[in-house]
Amino acid sequence: MKLQFLSFDIPTRLARNTVFHWGVSLMFSWSCSNPPEQSANLLKSDSTLNVEYAQGFAIDYYENQKVLSLATANDTLRYLLLPADETTYPDLEAEVDQIVRIPVQRVITQSTTHLAFLKMLGHTDVVVGLDKAAYVYDSLFTNRAASGLIQEVGSGNTLNTEQVVSLEPDLIFVSHMPGSDLSAYQKFIDLDILVLPVAEWTESTPLGKAEWLKLFASLLNKEEFALTKFSRTEEAYTTLAQLTQSVAEKPSVIVGTPFQGTWYVPGAESYRNALLQDAGADWAFSQDSTAVSFPVDFERMYDLGLQAEIWLDPGQSLNTKEVLGIDSRFADFSAFQSGRVYNSNRRLSASGGSNDYYESGVVYPQRILADLIKILHPELLPHHQLYYYQQLLE
Repeated sequence: MKLQFLSFDIPTRLARNTVFHWGVSLMFSWSCSNPPEQSANLLKSDSTLNVEYAQGFAIDYYENQKVLSLATANDTLRYLLLPADETTYPDLEAEVDQIVRIPVQRVITQSTTHLAFLKMLGHTDVVVGLDKAAYVYDSLFTNRAASGLIQEVGSGNTLNTEQVVSLEPDLIFVSHMPGSDLSAYQKFIDLDILVLPVAEWTESTPLGKAEWLKLFASLLNKEEFALTKFSRTEEAYTTLAQLTQSVAEKPSVIVGTPFQGTWYVPGAESYRNALLQDAGADWAFSQDSTAVSFPVDFERMYDLGLQAEIWLDPGQSLNTKEVLGIDSRFADFSAFQSGRVYNSNRRLSASGGSNDYYESGVVYPQRILADLIKILHPELLPHHQLYYYQQLLE
């Protein structure tokens, strides 16, 4: 990726973050299908952080400097993570796209998953701005927002420039949709405010998503702590997944509901399919690698629904009446008639605007897997209480 480096005066504390610079053009689409590419110009690193499941990033160490590499669809973005007290220009300057002074002390987040990562690392205090508090489940953050310690700044095209500048963030953590670019954030880059895309949601496995904890840790100098935390998550998840490896019968499932007339389903390379397979489910599209998610006509899904033993995640429904409100033909589904319909909306905020499944679930994939095993094979986890999921009643 070709990036432009221009010169600016940096009169504020933002200068701590940007030793050189610059207006940087960040026009790219995002993909984790390929890992970050190695740079032919970079010196051989002293060591590399162990990243086993995540495909979207890598961290290399050069004495007291680090290079964070992020994979995009067509290229690799590189960030030099430089100690705040470093007074000399680093040798790696010419090979990176942006420079971040670490540990970061003030950040703006654009996704609730970013909050979950920072909370697990014990650094909730670095958050000074977020999209909208109503989208957040964790009361720790909503209370800080209510007291003014965290400000709502919007996101994307609605991101409030004046507010962002006044907060003097070290960087903005950005999350965006597949195929989109970061042009909405160009004005902040032009103002020397660092923008760091976080794409944990593009990973194809639950542990791959959870492992992005290490990226956040690298910005806080908490890698050792993150390695310990993630190791515990990995052990808990893999122990649960092993429970279903020898099950004789795998219940058939149907997933989701149509959206605006189209029923999208998870394919073989998707995070959702990985969870279903680890939980011991019989999912009709588990071998279809056409795409991560793809549309299936209603008639085919209706036929599957007539036979599937369990129905997972029927839209936003809180009860079976709301399920029938989507389409009355769902009453014909086998799972509907047997009462085996479950949704991952047990933990909603009081306003209903946020769902903890999409927030803390990223760092606790073992809780999601335990719920699914309890639903599919209750005999394997007789004492587990559903955490994110609930059975839908009338």
